[in-house]
Amino acid sequence: MTTDDILLGVGLTVALAVGCQILASRLRIPALLLLLLAGFTAGALTGDIHPDQLLGPAFSPLVSVSVAIILYDARLGLDLRHLRGATRAVVVRLMVLGVVLTWGAVVLLGPDLLGVPVAVASMIGVILVVSGPTVVGPLLEHVRPSEKARRGSNWPAGS
Repeated sequence: MTTDDILLGVGLTVALAVGCQILASRLRIPALLLLLLAGFTAGALTGDIHPDQLLGPAFSPLVSVSVAIILYDARLGLDLRHLRGATRAVVVRLMVLGVVLTWGAVVLLGPDLLGVPVAVASMIGVILVVSGPTVVGPLLEHVRPSEKARRGSNWPAGS
């Protein structure tokens, strides 16, 4: 890739990200929805946005650092004091069953559906499990459930 290709790809990525954030705030919808739509569309329709090509060997370490930051941020939001009684029991069951079922389903179905090795399917499952609070939090802000439902479903993203 030439320098111009890299600058175009990075510039287009930044412009789409900023545009999605602005549009989402004006439409009063979670920015995550527009960011996902724009990312998938731009990746499928243009040859300019391919992070693995734009970043070269730095791609894998940057993804690792990004996942670590997401996990660190989610951990900062953990506060078991807000969970009591039945809400605590429901959250614990959701966490245990949700983690096991999500990861297990991806490991079992990933190789056949996605054509990837079991190790890759396992990593995809782990990423889906740990990124859940990051996705659920903004969606719950938009839906605004009752206080009781919000406490249980928003955890561990915080209450």
